[in-house]
Amino acid sequence: MKLSSGILLALACGASSKNVVEFSVTKSLPGIHVGSVPPLTRRETFSERLINNIAGGGYYVNVQVGTPPQDLTMLLDTGSSDAWVLSHEADLCTDRDLQSFYGTSCTDTYNPSKSSSRKMVKEKGFRITYLDGGTASGDYISDDFTIGGTTVRSLQMACVTQALRGTGILGLGFSISERASTKYPNIIDEMYNQGLIKSKAYSLYLNDRRTDSGSLLFGGIDTDKFIGRLGVLPLYKPPGGRNYSSFEVNFTSVSLTYANGTQHTIPTSILDHPAPAVLDSGTTLSYLPDKLVGPIDTALGTFYDASLQMTLIDCFHPLLETDPAFHLTFTFTPTTSITIPLADLILDILPPSYPQPGSEPDDNSSSQGSTTTTTTTTQKNKACVFGIQSTDRFAASFKQKEANFTLLGDTFLRSAYVVYDLSHYQIGLAQANLNSSSIPYSPGSSGKSNSNTIIELIAGDGTSDSGTGTGTDGEGGGGRGGLPSGLMGVSAQQTTFTPTATATAPSGHGGQNAAAGGSTTKKKSLIGEVIGVAVVTVLFTLLGGALIAV
Repeated sequence: MKLSSGILLALACGASSKNVVEFSVTKSLPGIHVGSVPPLTRRETFSERLINNIAGGGYYVNVQVGTPPQDLTMLLDTGSSDAWVLSHEADLCTDRDLQSFYGTSCTDTYNPSKSSSRKMVKEKGFRITYLDGGTASGDYISDDFTIGGTTVRSLQMACVTQALRGTGILGLGFSISERASTKYPNIIDEMYNQGLIKSKAYSLYLNDRRTDSGSLLFGGIDTDKFIGRLGVLPLYKPPGGRNYSSFEVNFTSVSLTYANGTQHTIPTSILDHPAPAVLDSGTTLSYLPDKLVGPIDTALGTFYDASLQMTLIDCFHPLLETDPAFHLTFTFTPTTSITIPLADLILDILPPSYPQPGSEPDDNSSSQGSTTTTTTTTQKNKACVFGIQSTDRFAASFKQKEANFTLLGDTFLRSAYVVYDLSHYQIGLAQANLNSSSIPYSPGSSGKSNSNTIIELIAGDGTSDSGTGTGTDGEGGGGRGGLPSGLMGVSAQQTTFTPTATATAPSGHGGQNAAAGGSTTKKKSLIGEVIGVAVVTVLFTLLGGALIAV
């Protein structure tokens, strides 16, 4: 195995001897899901409510804040940088009219007066404004923060008193993108500063869409959770000498591959502007510029619902039966690509009452795009949300200028194993080994622990002259303090599917929607989070802050 001299690797006999923190992330629902929204008289109203339901889908972590610890649920978000929790006095948590308007309720809240370790940092220091004009705001505080059994002392975070969503957010991005006027060490910085991990890096594994949980590993890599070679990609350098502020990587093409060997490749070179891909766990869907997503829509016969402002697809698409091996491939370098089966891009998240393909449209609806469905409304013509949307339509729906970006959310990340290296501005990327038999390590846990497959990352001083991180195949090769080059995972995909126990949705809300081509096992709805804090963060970064007031 070829290893970078700028980063040391430790493979101990037991996970307890490593400076790594691993814990489960859960796909759950922190509020009223789409299927439980009360009947509405106009599709436009439904669309507005769906868009305003920022809680959306996503992956969540259980944490404890304060002394004594208070149990909280937070959305895991690689697309933002602040950690914020809901105050017990937050307007959304105390006002039933707001809960009805936004279609969500609070999961759990934090009471700063009950924590002896809480300190005020800046009153009214946190504020973010979303695309629909609503705001989230509150105080910056510090308090002890426990995650995966590991406690970060005096972590600065926001305690939100005005909110639009029912859970807090755990931002894992660069501190330069924090909402504070004076930047501060966020959770990844503090874990490193306090010696809990030895490199400012973490690995994300969302796992199979049919399961309820994945894992997050701070300070290490789990070789049991990816297939083949871990590609090392340099982050996209923002123009104008600006600092790195988001996890963007260049990619070269997206391809449609059929079982008979036919492949239709759409190169990113057809774009007249750069469109690096943002790898963002806080967004359920993925977004591509029109020139890239257009040929995909044409090939799959998707249709655009102008009222819902989303691209939809037949839940029972013919290819699921005639060509179950059909998949999309995102290529980043000649040796690094991620494949996504069509079934993983068909999201059954609309309520049964929603007008389906072939039904009589009302005055507020329209179907346009590559294909419109003319058959009658039957089970075989049920409308599903397509996992890849148009960035251009997204920007236009909010009367914004053209948004020249690509965002790869959970519909992409579930098929990938991603290592986010903030110290060396790199991304490790490989095909995920879905349903890995190893489990997150925790003291006293039973079952097959993955302690023997965890590699601890230890940041070097970057003084090695072994390379500049370009690699022989155009990738960031790891030299001068970077991710290990040539690291190998398992040889092949684990083919068995073992459903996890159905997670209990916070606040007593739950639901089930079997995705097309998926298991009939009961599972949580993904709820397509149409907007989300992560998308807002990306647009703020790329469009010069025009969308967010701070």
